[in-house]
Amino acid sequence: MSDSQNRRLGQGYKRRLTLIKTKKFYISLALILIVLASLSALLYTRDNNLIAEGVLISKVDVGNLTPDQAKEAMDKEIKRLMDQTIKINVDQYSLDVKLGDLGLNVSADSALEEAYNVSRTGSIPIRVMNKMTAAKEINLDLSHMWSDQQLLQELNKNLEPLNKPAQDAAFEITNQNTMIIHEEQVGRVIDMDDLISKIKEISIFEPVSEINGQYKEQRPLITASQLKDQQITGLLASYTTRFDPTQIARSQNVRLAAMAMDKAIIKPGDTLSFNQIVGERTVEAGYKDAYVIVNGQFVPGLAGGICQVSSTLYNTGLLANLPVTQRSNHDLAISYVPLGQDATVAYPDLDLKFNNDTGAYLLIRSKVGNNTVTIELYGKVIPGQEVIISNTTESVIPFDVQRLVDETMAQGESRVKQEGQPGYVVKSYRTIKMNGQVLKTEALKQSRYLPLPKVLSVGA
Repeated sequence: MSDSQNRRLGQGYKRRLTLIKTKKFYISLALILIVLASLSALLYTRDNNLIAEGVLISKVDVGNLTPDQAKEAMDKEIKRLMDQTIKINVDQYSLDVKLGDLGLNVSADSALEEAYNVSRTGSIPIRVMNKMTAAKEINLDLSHMWSDQQLLQELNKNLEPLNKPAQDAAFEITNQNTMIIHEEQVGRVIDMDDLISKIKEISIFEPVSEINGQYKEQRPLITASQLKDQQITGLLASYTTRFDPTQIARSQNVRLAAMAMDKAIIKPGDTLSFNQIVGERTVEAGYKDAYVIVNGQFVPGLAGGICQVSSTLYNTGLLANLPVTQRSNHDLAISYVPLGQDATVAYPDLDLKFNNDTGAYLLIRSKVGNNTVTIELYGKVIPGQEVIISNTTESVIPFDVQRLVDETMAQGESRVKQEGQPGYVVKSYRTIKMNGQVLKTEALKQSRYLPLPKVLSVGA
């Protein structure tokens, strides 16, 4: 190999060596730059417990603040927002009220959390990018909502005196048991739905302007025309039973229950309930102990005798052609109404109920004489209607005779301790006539009465 060839090979080798060294240099330089950039990024995004520069919440700068400092700043801003007043105008009346008093609730919790997390989530490049973006300024919003209940209460408290509510048609009962009807009046009230909607639409972050409320017409729920259609026009039915005035306690119970029913009014479609009208029978209410029927026996009990009032009402309701929805007969046959036409009650569940399906109001009037109780029902009279109640005794159940030994009596001697009373199964019917013609006959609830045994005391 010649010298010239050796020189060319040496030069090529040197160039390759130089190229390799150059590549290594640049690779090393790149690595150094990457490390420096990473270090710079780490330093740039290091967590110093401060919110990134340029972050605003509701236009309040919270950048470079600690979370506690930012919260303090937001508390002041929230107070400022809720202390803003709004002027509400309704005709000539004006009301200035704070938004907070109207039920505005403002919260910075979500915005503070979002502000603190700027440049704290994601990869390093993303954090750097987010921090650089924040440095150009980003604004986060406070969250807010209205308390509907507080808003309505505050408006009602201040604006209620401006309302002129509608007045329903009303009636009063005369001494002649008729109705005098008073006309309804159309009202004018503030349109609260419209006003509330306008309040909720305001921007609480801008200067609050005035809001104008408006009135709307309020129609009455009950009109004189409706009452005239439901008007009491006269006596529907009346029924009277007799009691023994010498039984003082029982007579008082009858009077108390009857008087509790006097002047009761039942609306169209409502239920006439004896227990609901008369209420609980208590000593405090004046009721006395008298005989009641319990488990087929006559025993002393509080408010004994009031079943005579419920039985009187039952017959009045039957004659008024009211549908019976609850009724029970006594265990034993009683004498003050025909068999099949009694109704026993016990507070609160054992009740006598009718449905007022007359399409009109019902008025109960009760009268108690020396030895009589009368219950009248007034309502919308149907001219020509007649109601007849009839009963059929299906069977008579004979009573047993029981003999009780009495060692104080002589042998063979006997004395009646309790008179026996037979039992009965009675079917009852109600016949409706119109102008003398039978419209229908309906079966009422069957009544079954237990026999009461005859008890003899006999000597041993």
